[in-house]
Amino acid sequence: MLTVMDYNVIIIGGGVGGTAIGAILASKGFKTLIIEKNDNIGGRCSTYEKKGFKIDVGAHVFSRTSNGPLGKILNMIEMQDSLKWVLAQKPGPRWHYQGKIWKFPAQFKELIPNSDFTNLIKLLRDVMRIKDTRELDNISVKSLLSKYTDNPLVHTFINIITMLYLVVPYYHASAGEFVRCFTSLSIDRSIGYPIGGCISIPHTYTNGIKKFGGDVKYGLSAENIIIKNERIEGVELENGEVVKSKIVISNAGIKETINNLIGRSSFDKKYLDYVDNLKYAYSAFTLKLALKRPVTSLKILTSFYLKNPEEKVNSLLGGNVPEEVDLFIPIPSNFDPSLTPKGNQLLIAGTAVPCKNFEKNKKKWVQNSMKCLENIFPGLSENLLWYDVSSPDDIGRLAGKESSVIGISQTTNQSGLNRPNVALPIEGLYMVGGDAGGWGIGTELAAKSAIECSKLIYNKIKKPLNSSS
Repeated sequence: MLTVMDYNVIIIGGGVGGTAIGAILASKGFKTLIIEKNDNIGGRCSTYEKKGFKIDVGAHVFSRTSNGPLGKILNMIEMQDSLKWVLAQKPGPRWHYQGKIWKFPAQFKELIPNSDFTNLIKLLRDVMRIKDTRELDNISVKSLLSKYTDNPLVHTFINIITMLYLVVPYYHASAGEFVRCFTSLSIDRSIGYPIGGCISIPHTYTNGIKKFGGDVKYGLSAENIIIKNERIEGVELENGEVVKSKIVISNAGIKETINNLIGRSSFDKKYLDYVDNLKYAYSAFTLKLALKRPVTSLKILTSFYLKNPEEKVNSLLGGNVPEEVDLFIPIPSNFDPSLTPKGNQLLIAGTAVPCKNFEKNKKKWVQNSMKCLENIFPGLSENLLWYDVSSPDDIGRLAGKESSVIGISQTTNQSGLNRPNVALPIEGLYMVGGDAGGWGIGTELAAKSAIECSKLIYNKIKKPLNSSS
């Protein structure tokens, strides 16, 4: 083994969580190294180029942009002007149901009885008043909603919102987590998208790491995390080099970290059983459509159909492909026209799917989704230049975590105080990303975990972080 230079902190994985905490700690004087196995940083929050189009790996918009933890990290490192956002306004988010595009909540009342609409609005107003959401962490969104209404369309609609936020169905999702996400999003009203594609977020954090003297190694995997006398000593790389550090932060996923990067023999049975029983959020597949000319002026559209949510999900888990596919449809080039050649449009459509049975049904998923998109946007096929598909296998190869869209699912037994701690039970070992700590929607969860972890590390050496985070 060849030993290379020492660092104050080594971060394994360059997703949003890894690059965020790298930027924070580097800005506080930590000599920081990120090790990224892929040729580019970003993980699930990556963007690639093809035929003049800049295309996100997944279907992305960002719930609170500069007002949420993604923006607060830039405030912490005094780079708040380094990332430009375009908000989903004029027009704002829209919904598609039964062949019509409508706005929530104003036009939703036309679809359901007045009493059910009144009860839905009462629920939303009630949750906005909740000061301590922890009491809701152990009950499901469905259980909370059922106290107000049993209307099938309302339940379908709230399940769709829950899937958008947490990528788990509403009968498993934590009501506390849902309320935190809904309330913060409603207060901040800043849903949007970054100029340059979603990769701009981890790129900006990486620029912060380098600005403050940190290093980033691409295309190089961590082989294992070295432990000596029950504390962290460093990381061995796949090329045999050893990088020394007393602090290692993993953005590779809690199961990958425990089972492979360290090894199960370093943990007691109780902790191993706990990790083994953790469940991941669902995976997804996305279509990326390059269009000759625009087919819509919308920035975000969500299309869904009416069916009992449990029946719908159980059918998917059984390997069935619905004729009508629920689709989340951001149109990135309507936020940032520079993502496409002049006059073209980029449309992305994604939906949550289980990993099992997807590949054998991939062709049908694509066909049925394209049919739904043609119904929503008449003339779409005539304007189609080409399309790409991202499957659960692609997500797994890029970012691991059993191909999950987010990470450890925000369910009733895995939210709030029940989420894995950012400090793992080995001195000097920490976790960030969608697998530990934090709360929020997608990348917001990863960014929140990075803030939480950075505070913990900094407080341990008796130097408090900026209180504005």
